[in-house]
Amino acid sequence: MAESSTTTAAPASLADPPRAGQHVLHDGKEYDTAKEGLAHILIPPNTATSVDPKKLGKSDDEEQKQSVFYNPIQQFNRDLSVLAIRAYGEDAIASKARKYTQERLKEKRKSERKRKARSENEGAAEGNDNKRAKVNHKAETGIAEKAEGTPAEEAVEEQPDQTSGETQQNPRTNGASKGPKFRILDALSATGLRALRYAHEIPFATSVTGNDLSPSAVDAMKLNIRHNRLEHKITPVTGNAVAHMYQFVGQEGVGGPGQKYDVIDLDPYGTAVPFLDGAVQAVADGGLLCVTCTDAGVFNSNSYPEKAYSQYGGLPMKGYHSHECGLRLILHAIATTAAKYGISIEPLLSLSIDYYARVFVRVRKSPADVKFLAGKQMLVYNCDSGCGAWTKQFLARNHVQVGKKGTEYFKYSFAQGPSAPPHCPHCGFKTHLSGPMWGGPLHNPAFIEKILSYLPAVDKDTYQTMDRIEGMLRTAHEELLFETPSPYACTSNSAEPSTPGQDEIPKMDPAIVDHHPFFFSVSQLSRIMHCQALPDAAFKGAMRRLGYRTTRSHCKPGTVKTDAPWEVVWEVMREWVRQRSPVKDEKFRVNTPGRGVWEKRRVVEDVEMANQKTEEEKSEEHGERKTEKEGEGAEQVSGSADEAENQVSDVKIEKQWAPNDGLEKLHKLEVVFDEELGKDKENKKVVRYQMNPRANWGPMGRAK
Repeated sequence: MAESSTTTAAPASLADPPRAGQHVLHDGKEYDTAKEGLAHILIPPNTATSVDPKKLGKSDDEEQKQSVFYNPIQQFNRDLSVLAIRAYGEDAIASKARKYTQERLKEKRKSERKRKARSENEGAAEGNDNKRAKVNHKAETGIAEKAEGTPAEEAVEEQPDQTSGETQQNPRTNGASKGPKFRILDALSATGLRALRYAHEIPFATSVTGNDLSPSAVDAMKLNIRHNRLEHKITPVTGNAVAHMYQFVGQEGVGGPGQKYDVIDLDPYGTAVPFLDGAVQAVADGGLLCVTCTDAGVFNSNSYPEKAYSQYGGLPMKGYHSHECGLRLILHAIATTAAKYGISIEPLLSLSIDYYARVFVRVRKSPADVKFLAGKQMLVYNCDSGCGAWTKQFLARNHVQVGKKGTEYFKYSFAQGPSAPPHCPHCGFKTHLSGPMWGGPLHNPAFIEKILSYLPAVDKDTYQTMDRIEGMLRTAHEELLFETPSPYACTSNSAEPSTPGQDEIPKMDPAIVDHHPFFFSVSQLSRIMHCQALPDAAFKGAMRRLGYRTTRSHCKPGTVKTDAPWEVVWEVMREWVRQRSPVKDEKFRVNTPGRGVWEKRRVVEDVEMANQKTEEEKSEEHGERKTEKEGEGAEQVSGSADEAENQVSDVKIEKQWAPNDGLEKLHKLEVVFDEELGKDKENKKVVRYQMNPRANWGPMGRAK
């Protein structure tokens, strides 16, 4: 009896409440329950959740074949997606409510005008009747007729009020009687984990559709939906995702499948490009596209330029900054696909994560905004075989002109080219062409700030990757280097740009471009110069003293983004060699990029290192000059690395060199490697970059 009491508990059934680690028996098949977020999914025992390179091509009797696709490493993607859709959705629901209120107010005013006009007409008719009654001496008959007609007239007058009251009590916003609808499509749902999490964790989602081409995957999805008791909210669909989305094209108001989706999530195995055309037409005006591409070997690499062009419409870049180029190629593919239908895109968040890219894009039906697209696409002349510098070439120009009446308008014209010579102006090596690619901003700052505002209150057990989400979002927010005081578009009622206070996620200016794309590694620059590695803090300090902004990129650790031109970057590196890390001339061999860069060094009288002022003297002189020139503002900048690094700082340091100033002024720049100023001081430590979470983590094979 004692042995029987200690035996394993009987398997649970689908009728039992789901919980993590639960063993379920259904239709003679056994499943284990895995929990992620608030969702529970059923997976066969011993299902592979990672790929061991040492076992590729070998069978393991204890490990079942991958009959369902479940990769726990992608939880970061799913956690971030839930928070991003929540941030977007709250703004979209508020926008729908405002639109509904405006329409109701408009209808009420129209009804009041009609009622007033009807009353005036009835009053005029009544006066005419009275006049005829007096002329014919039939006043009593006229009064009696008037008394008999009063109830009918009152009923007619009361009818609009009753109708208005009914409509007000039962508002029909977006086809819903209990408030706005919010519909989500998980186009490539597999086991339905994303759909389950969206239904569980996004409270205002009224319906979620999970679609997959595989009948076995849809069967697994249905099982998980039953297990989570979400039959009322999730609709499983078996079919081609493209065909499913095309059902919604041109079907509004003609008996089609219903309203378009507010959010469409594309998370395929490989590229999402084949699904973009259907997605941009099936998503509602102002809707959100969530797009994942896992073919990093195509858009992040120089191995398959022909495939990258055929899929994304542009050529990738070779070099350290290829990951950001991959993001811009994906956005270029989405933008050009949407533009065919008069739809503009606005990237809210674009991230290079581990082995894939994830972008969140808001789309709008706006032919006027589409006109800016050519001026926001760029080619890049990349010195990939030499020093690593690059030069941008936008395909067109969007510039403001003033009309005869003093009003400003945009003129769209051709761009002058080429913007760079065939050989790199810094090292003399050949450059290669990349693109066209997206040349606008990668993120909307207000969108990132809204997601970050959720993090202090979210449950860490539900969002287990919260620490990394916070670190990556903060890094993405810092990497934006705008040239304008505000990147947001002007409101219709004001000439001033909108702010997050007026609209939770204000629209980005459709004309804005990113003048400072891509990042580089200071250690890579040191390798070109054959010198001791320049510390990042020293490099950033030198740049900030020269009036340039510096930050990091979310794509890779140890990277730098700056608004300084490449001439200044290489001048700082030459001064590092001259001041701190001397290199013999023999190191700079002929036909090497370092030789070309070093030949442009400044010439110091007598011996290069003679009469060189110490760093302390330079710092003192620099501080005195700044005090005389800028007073308290300059003192504040020198004393605070945070404010110098913060791109939104009110204190502006004048840039000390521009491309038109010439080489002579460049050589007179006072370069001081101020590590204290260059340190990125933070009040809170955050996880900005991924650490290896476990062995054999990464992409997995297709489910079979």
